[in-house]
Amino acid sequence: MPASDAQEAVEGIAKRLASLEVAASQEVIEAYKPVDENLRKNILRITSLAQKRKLKPWQIMRMTAMTSLKAQLVGELALYHSIVQGIITSGQEGAVGLAETGSRMVAERGLPRGIKLDNLARLGIQWNRLPREAFEGFVGIAGDGKPVGNLLARYGPQNAARITSEIGSGIATGKGPREVARLARKATGIPLSEALTISRTEINRTHREATRLNYAANSDIVKGYRRLATKDERTCMACIALDGTAYENNEPLDSHPNCRCTMVPDTLTYQDLGLDIPEEPRPENGQDWFKKQPESTQRKMMGGRQLEAFKSGKIGLSDLVTVSSSSTWGKSATVKSVKALGI
Repeated sequence: MPASDAQEAVEGIAKRLASLEVAASQEVIEAYKPVDENLRKNILRITSLAQKRKLKPWQIMRMTAMTSLKAQLVGELALYHSIVQGIITSGQEGAVGLAETGSRMVAERGLPRGIKLDNLARLGIQWNRLPREAFEGFVGIAGDGKPVGNLLARYGPQNAARITSEIGSGIATGKGPREVARLARKATGIPLSEALTISRTEINRTHREATRLNYAANSDIVKGYRRLATKDERTCMACIALDGTAYENNEPLDSHPNCRCTMVPDTLTYQDLGLDIPEEPRPENGQDWFKKQPESTQRKMMGGRQLEAFKSGKIGLSDLVTVSSSSTWGKSATVKSVKALGI
């Protein structure tokens, strides 16, 4: 099986998916600008008013302007999340379309050299193209199986309370308007950060699930799939360690928020077709790739104490991985803490 050809095809599709995700992220950022601008104006106005009146800390949080700001924020974030929901749904539709065309192309690239889907069709092994309705359950839906809007909505009141609390704390400690605005920057950026995480995660998850559904519908050709991690410094060590892991077609990929992993199909081999021809070797996996990286890269990706334990043989890369379950994100493959590793 020319696994390298299939992997190359998957990496090409991953680039197209990344472009789709970047476009969605830019829309999410643009939609947040009016909320951010209004918030900054209100911070300056409220801070100046509180200092002019020389209000005490408990009075600040009871200011009419503060309670009005919180209510305004809840409304603005609700509108923002409605816009983001539409952006994510559109991105998911694009991801499904990419999976529909891409999965067939990748599967054909994964077949033994000289074998095409048309050849298999003459043997009675057809590629099944699923109806569009089969993918409806992926669009507008989050990892917890509920509408994306529900996932976004839960953050509105939380963030409004968090932001107003930061503003009140800054004013109460005697900070000036611009200093309060600077200190509140982290809190004001949280709604945007959360929206971006949800957008990236759900668009990528939808593409993976739509791809998996295509593979499952063609199990006579695709026997399963293997995890393919993006091999760079930004990739988490759980994904690097799991790169190349085999999964059944009915088994969802245990990803995590912002996960960029993709899926390479395990297709029919020469042996499956009754031909005594050796298989081609598989491409380098993430663990082998990591071992070849300079120590500076390894330290940046793994962390100092973990790397020392790894180099001394106390732990292997697979020891870093733990799979947890989240009501929001489902099964997630993440990196164990230093404490959990016992180092």
